[in-house]
Formats: sequence, structure tokens, C-alpha cells
Amino acid sequence: MEIRISHVQLWQFRNSGHSGDIADMRKRKYFTAVCLLTTILLAIQHILNIDFEIWTSRQPKMKYILYWTEMFHQADFNLGLGSEIFEKCSVSNCFATNNKTLLPVADFDALLFHGVEYNSDVHGKPENRSAHQIYVYSNQEAPTNTPVFERLDNFYNWTMTYRSDSEIIRPYGFFEHKNTDYILPSIEEIRNRSRKIAWLVSNCDTQSLRNRLYENINKYMDVDVYGNCGNLTCPKEDKDKCYDFLEKHYKFYLSFENAYCRDYATEKVFNVLQKNLVPIVYGWADYDKIAPPHSVIDVTKFDSAKSLVAYLRMLDENPAKYMEYFMWKRSYVVDTSNRFALCRLCEKLNEQHSYKVYDNIDNWWRNTAGTEICKMRNSLPKIVVDYKKY
Repeated sequence: MEIRISHVQLWQFRNSGHSGDIADMRKRKYFTAVCLLTTILLAIQHILNIDFEIWTSRQPKMKYILYWTEMFHQADFNLGLGSEIFEKCSVSNCFATNNKTLLPVADFDALLFHGVEYNSDVHGKPENRSAHQIYVYSNQEAPTNTPVFERLDNFYNWTMTYRSDSEIIRPYGFFEHKNTDYILPSIEEIRNRSRKIAWLVSNCDTQSLRNRLYENINKYMDVDVYGNCGNLTCPKEDKDKCYDFLEKHYKFYLSFENAYCRDYATEKVFNVLQKNLVPIVYGWADYDKIAPPHSVIDVTKFDSAKSLVAYLRMLDENPAKYMEYFMWKRSYVVDTSNRFALCRLCEKLNEQHSYKVYDNIDNWWRNTAGTEICKMRNSLPKIVVDYKKY
């Protein structure tokens, strides 16, 4: 018998016994590939976890600030709440709150106290003070206008005031360099201002004797007085409208402080600088440093009210010279927000600092190691002391 086998049959015969082996081999290869891929992915995840842990460890920890008291009925301390208020700061990992239950009190990084109002019997004293915690004394009033504080020895670590020797300087305003599209008032607009000097004031008898200075100036040039100390009125409910009115009709404004104390320069200066008015300033501040160049007229640089008024009259009669007091607005802007103090507070909380405590905050506030903080009436500038009432 002859057996004939085709090539196809022979091929099928040769492979019929090995088809299961090939499938198993494919499965093993697939399993090996899956295992290898899983190993690679786990390795990548491990590396990423390490990188994330390193990254998070390098991120600055959030600093929490608690307003322990209000500030003149302002629950946000006139600074603001949350983390958004620090967004424009170079160091911004801070969060401010007045919620004493947000964290255990000992876990807050800083507590702010309004020194003028703080009374431990009313507001309570924090318990369980932690070693890292900073207590901040805050005050924006002049020493002559503040009562003697509750005796709190070795209580405060930092101060936040307008004074230049504070750990956190909180100015009423500041200026910074910024090119603007400011357009000078026209000569015609300046000439149309028929009135000379305005003064908006509510407190007449003050430590600085500013009323004396006003009376002496008024002998040589008319000063229109608005508010409680004069016979003219300006809308109290909208100070912007009031300043807009003054800007339209006057050339000068008396920015006289109620206290002659070191570094004390308030909104009386900075609000006016934001208008097209020239502030005539009187206070114990270094106006060459805190105000833009050639922006204010400092009365203490004149020997008498008569010589001051002679200078004002020259400016009044020369619009081009007068407008030189606005040239700074092309290169600088004045900011009356609290950004300066907020940013410095957050920045300082992130710095390494040695432990410090004020043994007696009232002594520092009124008389720092014998340094004169406020001038008394008999030691005020010559232009005030030489006052004579006719």
C-alpha cells in the first residue's frame, strides 16, 4: 500500500504537537512584559513620591496670625482677613484671622493686640503661650493722645506702629517709584482756583499748638477752615468728595498734625498727596524721606509765618513754579493701603529671629531709654513758639 502525504498535511503534522507550547510562550512573554511595566511604574511612582516629599518639605509652612482684639471696632484690625491680603507680597505664606477657635491659641504664630484698647479683664489673656509665638503691640496714635497702658511687663515681643524703630513699620502711607501717565493741570485750571489755603479740622486745642500756627498764617494769607474749628462745612460722610471740592477751588492745604511726635505723619499728608493740592506740612517727621521729592512744603524750614506766606504768595503768582510740586506724580505713586506693614509682618515671621521681649512697653512708647519721643509745648519749632497774638 502506498501512502501519500501532502506538504500541507506534513506541515500540520509537524506543528500539531507544538501549538500549546507557542501559546504558553506568548502568555509568559505577556506576563513578563506586564511585570516589567509594573515594576517600572512603581519605580517612577517611588521617585515622584520622594521628589514630592522633598518639594513639600521645602515649601514654607503657613504662618497663622490672630487678631486678639479689634482696632477701633474694626474686627479685621484694618488690615484684612484670610490669605488673599498677602497675595501681593514677596513672601505670602500667611493667613490672618480673628477666629480664636480656628486653631488652638498656642498654635498661632503671632497674636496682634491693639495697645490703646487692650484690657486683659475685658479681652482676656491668652493661655498656654508657646515658645515660638510672637505677641505684637500695635498702635497708630501719638503717645500724647494715648492713655497709660495696662502694666504688661515682658509681654510683647514686637511692635507694629508708624514709628521707624518698630519691628513692623505701619506707615499711614508710602510712595514707590512707578512711571505713570499723569497729566499736569493746565495753567488755566490753576489760575481758576480763586482761594488760597484750606484746612479741614475737628480737634482745635492740641499738643502741637497747630491752631497757633494757623492763626499766624491767617494774618498774612486767608485760610478757610472747614469742620468743628471753623465756620465752613464739607461732607463728612464722603471725604473723597470733600477733597475733590478743595482740589477744585484751592491751591494749598494745611496738613498739620495734632501731636508733634517722632515719625508721626498721618493721612492728613498722604490723602492730600493723592490730589492736585500742595500740602503744607507740620509735624515731627522726616518729610524728605517719607514723601515724594518736592511734593510738600515743610513749615519748620521757615523762620516765621510771614516768610512762609511770602513763599506761598510767590507760588500763587507763578503757576509754572506752583506746578513743579506735581512733577513727582509722573514717576511716583502714593499708596495709603496697609500693604507695607502686612508684607513686612509676613516676611519677618518667616525669618530666623532671636528671642526679644519688651520689659515695659509703655516706657518704650513714651520715652525710649531717655530719647525724646514727643516735644512739649515749650520746645516746639520756632515758627510756633515765637507766636504772638495781635
